[in-house]
This record gives sequence, structure tokens and C-alpha cells, in this order.
Amino acid sequence: MWLTLLFPAWMNVWGAAQPPEVAEMAARTVPKVRIADDREFFDAWNLEYPGMEAVKAAVRAGDLAAGKVALKEYFLQRRQPRWRLNHWEMPATRQGSAGEHPKFREGEDVLAHRFDGYEFGEKIDWNCYPRKYPDGTPDPAVTPSPVTFVHVPNVLGPLYWFSLDERYAKEFADEITDFVKSCPAPETCVFQGPPGWSRLRSINPICGTWFDAYNYFLRSVHFTPEVNALMLQGFIEKARYAVRNPDNVNRYFAQLSGIHAVASYFPELRQSAGMGQFVVRALEAAIREEFYPDTSSKEVCPGYQGMYRSALSRILAHSRDMGREPPREVRDALEGSCDFYVRLATPLRGIPAFGDSGPSAQLAEVFSREILPFIDKPEFRWLAKNGREGSPPAVTSLRLPWAGFYAMRSGWDEKALSLCFDAGPLGKNHWHEDFGNFECYAYGERLVADMGKYSYSFSEWRQYFVSSLAHNVVLVDGLSQNRAADMEAPENVVVTRPRERDWHSDAVFDLAWGVYDRRWGDYRDGNHWFAKWGKSTARHLATHRRDVCFVKDRYWIVSDRLAARGRHSYSQLFHFEPGRQVRVLEDGRARTVDPGRANLLVVQADPVPVEVIEGREHPIQGWYGEGGFDKKPAPVLAFNQEATDRMSYDTVLFPLDVGRDADVRVTRLPASDASGEATPVDQVCALRIETEEGTDYYINDLRQKEIGPQNGRVKHAGPVQTDARAAVAHVGPAGTPGKASAVGGSYVRVDGRAIWPR
Repeated sequence: MWLTLLFPAWMNVWGAAQPPEVAEMAARTVPKVRIADDREFFDAWNLEYPGMEAVKAAVRAGDLAAGKVALKEYFLQRRQPRWRLNHWEMPATRQGSAGEHPKFREGEDVLAHRFDGYEFGEKIDWNCYPRKYPDGTPDPAVTPSPVTFVHVPNVLGPLYWFSLDERYAKEFADEITDFVKSCPAPETCVFQGPPGWSRLRSINPICGTWFDAYNYFLRSVHFTPEVNALMLQGFIEKARYAVRNPDNVNRYFAQLSGIHAVASYFPELRQSAGMGQFVVRALEAAIREEFYPDTSSKEVCPGYQGMYRSALSRILAHSRDMGREPPREVRDALEGSCDFYVRLATPLRGIPAFGDSGPSAQLAEVFSREILPFIDKPEFRWLAKNGREGSPPAVTSLRLPWAGFYAMRSGWDEKALSLCFDAGPLGKNHWHEDFGNFECYAYGERLVADMGKYSYSFSEWRQYFVSSLAHNVVLVDGLSQNRAADMEAPENVVVTRPRERDWHSDAVFDLAWGVYDRRWGDYRDGNHWFAKWGKSTARHLATHRRDVCFVKDRYWIVSDRLAARGRHSYSQLFHFEPGRQVRVLEDGRARTVDPGRANLLVVQADPVPVEVIEGREHPIQGWYGEGGFDKKPAPVLAFNQEATDRMSYDTVLFPLDVGRDADVRVTRLPASDASGEATPVDQVCALRIETEEGTDYYINDLRQKEIGPQNGRVKHAGPVQTDARAAVAHVGPAGTPGKASAVGGSYVRVDGRAIWPR
């Protein structure tokens, strides 16, 4: 019983329904997926295509075997369109023995049918899911790699061209023959299985691996006319299957790029023109469905934005290779998806590792390889050339109001201070329970880190890395956020309008806020479909309001306000990369202590007990996920408190350049209203922050969520008086007023003297 029989219908709330007109076009373009026999195979080809005369003659004579011989000869002689890897460039003489090639050991594993630590034996089981969920159903997240054929262009092909050892060609010929014959193409999809025809796995070969494989081995004696015809049949069926069985989110874009590749590289097919037209029409609809106006995909997972980008750039590359004008819709969509990278770029030329992003590819390589050949904008060139050419964006700090991402920067150079705050929706896919999470950078280092990702296969480790425990948020009674428990609420997954009145940015400070008011649960109870993400145990327990302020261009203030009826324990977490040394200085005060590196000083407004946890297994805490099943111990600071009904944290994150130290003092100031009545800490944050540069005063009226509307409530805190929603005022070491600003107010006074506006 495949997973479709067990998969809850409500899980598909994020799925993109194909518009009726696109579905109708798909049915017209591809009435049938499977090729039943040789006659249907040759019917798929336009035998009137120039150069196909010998094939046409053999087919018309009824000699289909001769037709296959002629078809292989046709592709051996064809030079247009050019492939990405061209078979006629195969070395005429061997360059060495197979044993001298660095891929030799990997090649021996492939010949023995050992993939990903799993040994198949003489025959590969193309429908094998070796791992199982706790309920015994197949776990499709870890699929043995044979069905994607990545081992062919990565291992077998390079070995064959280096050594001309026919063992590698025979292995591939046997594999492709067995796959096409053993795994007949279905007309409709079954969720995630069998692997060879899951929508995700079935598209991989025609997104690249099969095209290179075809050229690596076309000239081999083992790649007979019969094998050639079987592989071409596989190309056709996989493209047809993708047309008739649309996936969603980034996987649909991969499908469309695979369809476009087959249509582009095989213009001799009767359906190639129709498939190409279908891709453009389907993309128009998919772009509207899958992207927000602020350039983020609706997965709101920065790393998976790359799946859309790669699919779109592949389609442009196919068009270029064919000598055709690329579809304008595709170019515009690629430009928008890349604007997203520019807006969220970190000083290290990567992107925040939110959700399942994991370690991000360097944007210079991505933009040089995939973007500049098609779109040459100054900021794209600046990223591609690591700042040596082009120009950075004119604005430093900015927000993406649909995705709920807020970038607070001092500049665009590698040493810049930069924090990205996530207060957006769960997203359609690849989410983590990380509302309010952030990463920050300074002086060429990532100082507070997202903890990466772990294998998509179900395990307690996967549950941990998806949960709040592995993010820079606050836990309540050790419990994780659990937005996924409310999956059936569409507004929890995808927003229909942007966030408003959530942002302020000027030359003195940036400010953003977000509120988490959904469920909480034990991370081990959720994070997978068969447990409905812990829906039966997750409960509404607490609300968490987080405001983040960047005092330019020196430090950040993170203000957390939690409300939960009764007495509860709270843990505010800050995670660091593996290898970092973190030291507790005293209650409410800690820092990294890595010589020769930039460091971070963390100072609380209150003397909160703090501990460093690293590499703990019971219960799990203090780990960094490197993708797959790889993980490393990594330190996390946990500021732990207990309180009844309400809890407050106000935390200063002060970055330190290499070799620098700082004596930063943070004092909570009592605040009162115009009548002298005290305002509680959970309502007004009032801080004095003392550094060697002088004293800063920070007032934030948390009774008001919105940023922008006039607050109108007078607040007194120490020497400061203001009616603003938020204000920052600097006083120099000699008591001279410095920079000051406010939002949602009309004045800021220090010691009775008006310092804003001036």
C-alpha cells in the first residue's frame, strides 16, 4: 500500500491546483503517457524531420529493428542542437586505467550495486524504499540514488571517458534497459511512490542526468540501437508523465524545466512544440501561484528559492542552446527570484539559513553561472563579482512584507553588521518551527546561527532540527512552537496580504516586531504527517511577542514578552556555529571567546541565569545539522527563567571586531506615564545602554504593536521623556546629545532638553 492511501487529504492544503485551462492544455498535448510497443515509439517521432529519411524508410517498410539502427545513426550524426555534453567530444584514446581515476572506488560500488550504504545485489530494485516510518510505511525521504541516475554523469561517465573501459558502458546500458522495462510508466501519479515514478524522483533524470548519460555512452558498442531506443522512450515517457501529473511548489518548476529540456533537445518529437508551449503557459500560472509580490516564494525558505531559480535558468539555457528567444515570462520570473537574493544577502554573500535552507551556496558562483548570462543588472553583477564590479543596492535595511523577513544592515561590505529576522508565515513546504528566529553577522563572521537541516527521513533528530529547540527563539516549559498542528488553516501556511505597520528604518535605528500566538508541543510528538504534526497533543499555551531593534551601526536589542496563564519556565536560546567557544561571565551575561575571530557579547537587562549546552543527547540540545544524517555539536546559550503569567527578556547583542573587547552595561529603567503611574516591564521596555562611546536610551512602548501610527502615550524613564512608539537617543561621554530618532511620536527629551526632532 503506497503512501497515497494513508496520506491525509488535509495535508494538501498548500498544493497548487493546476488552473483548468492549463490542465486542458496538458490533456491535449499529452493524451497518453506510456509507450506500449515499438509502433507507438516510432509514432512519437516526426519522421519528416530533416535527416530522419532513413528512419522513415525503415518504419514505412515495417522493419522497426532497422528503424532503431537508423535512429541511433541519426543521433550519432546530429550536431544541432548541441548538448550540454557532446558525445563527439569523447576522447579517441584512453587517458589511463580506471584504477588511476579518482572515481574508481565509487565506480566499483556502482558496479556492485551499492548505493548510499545499501547493497541491492545483482538486480537493482528500482521501487525500493529501504527505510520505514514507525508505522511501517515506506519513508520516501531517503530514496536510493539509482532512480535519479546521478551516479551516471558523476561516476560511470567520467570513468568511461577516462579509461574507455566498457564495463562502465555495459553497466549503464544494463541499468537503463532494466529501468525502462521493469518500471513501465504509469498514466497517473501515486504520492511519492514507487520511487521511479514519484513526481519528484521521476523528473530528476530529464533535468540533467540522462542528457549527460546519453552522450557519455552513445558511442559505446554496448549502447546498442535497442538500448538507444529504450532510453529515448524513457525521455519521452518522463516528459509526458510530468505534463500530465503536476507537482507543486519548487518541484513543479523542476518538472516544467525537465519537460522543456526534452522538448528543446528533441525537436524531432511530434509533441515537442506543444510541450514547449505548454511549459510557457503553465509557468505563467505557476509564477502567479508560487511567488509573493515581494519576490519570495510561498515556501518562504530561502534555500529552496534556489530550486525555482535553477529551474528558470535551465529553461533560459535550453532556449539559448536552441538559438531561440527565451520566453519573456521566464526571464522576468528569474529576475524576480534573484531580486530576493539581493535583498536578503548576508555580508558573507550567502542567504539566511531559515527553514530547510541549510548552508547556502555562495551567491557569487550562482550569479556568475546562472544569472549574468541572461540578466545583467548592476546589483546582480556586484554579487557575481564579489563587489569588484557593478554596485550594491541603494538601500541597506529593508523588509519583505509578505514573507515576513527583515534585514537590518550597516552596509553591504563583508565586515558589515547584518541581522535577518523572520516573522513570516509557516510556508508551503520545508518549514521549521522558528517564528521569531534570526541570524546575525558582523566583521566577517556569522555570530548567531540557524542550526541547519537534517535528513528528511523521519527520526527524533529530524524532529529536533525542525523544532524551536534548534532555533533562536524562546521555549515555554521546554516546548516547541507548533504551527504545523494548525496546517488546515490556510492563513497559517500562506498569507493573502502583506504585513503592515511592522517596520521602521532610518539613520538611527531599525525596528520590526512579530507575535506568535499559535500552539506549542513536545517536539517529539510532531513534525511528521503520520502524527498530523502533533495536532492531538499541541495546545495553546502562551503568546510570544518579539521586537528587534538595530541601533545603527553598533548592536541589536531583542525584546521578548511572553504571556501564559499560571507559572511556567522559559528558555531564551542563542545558537552558535560548531567550534565556537562560549563562556558565561555572570548571570545575564555571556560571550564567545574565540581568539583571532570576531565575537559576540550577550547582555541581559536582568540577571537571568544562563547555561551553555553543547552536544547533549538526552534530551537533545546543542547540535548543528549539515544536511543528510551529518551533525556536529554546537554551543547554545540558554537564558532560563520562571514566572507567573508574564515573562520579559531584553537582550543586547553586541558584536566585537577581532581583538576587541567592550564593557557594555545594560540597565533596566523604571518607566511611568504622564501622571507618574508606573508602567510594567511587559508593557514598556526602557533601557540605558552604556558603552565606551557614551550612553544610549531605548524606549519601546510594547502596548502598541503597530509601527508608524502616533502612540500618544507619554513615558518617563530615567532622564528620557517621549510620546513615541519607540525612540533611541544617544548621549556622548561628556553628556553631549548625539543622534536621536523616534517613530510614532512627536518628541524625545533628555534631561528636559528636546533632542528630537531638531
